Amino acid sequence: MEWMNILIVDLLLDLAGELIDFLIPDRKEKKWEKHIKRLKEEPWFNALEKDWRYEYIIYNNRMVKKFLASERNIKMITSMDEERENFIQLVKAEHEKYSRLY
Repeated sequence: MEWMNILIVDLLLDLAGELIDFLIPDRKEKKWEKHIKRLKEEPWFNALEKDWRYEYIIYNNRMVKKFLASERNIKMITSMDEERENFIQLVKAEHEKYSRLY
């Protein structure tokens, strides 16, 4: 039961974040879009994005989008295998949390 409460809170936070982003657009979204274009040049990212399970998470999950809005994070995942694997695990973990809701 406790994990269900955590998932509900996480979902509510995602919804609140989306509402705030909608009401107060900022430059983070533009950075995020620029970083996505850069990552699409990477074969490993294309493979991850083409998987329908992870595509939704990449484009809609608050935590993943926040991670991808950081220039520092983009540099790390494009240059360091360990950081790249950590990002892939983040996407997969967020998908697992999301899929438990349904």
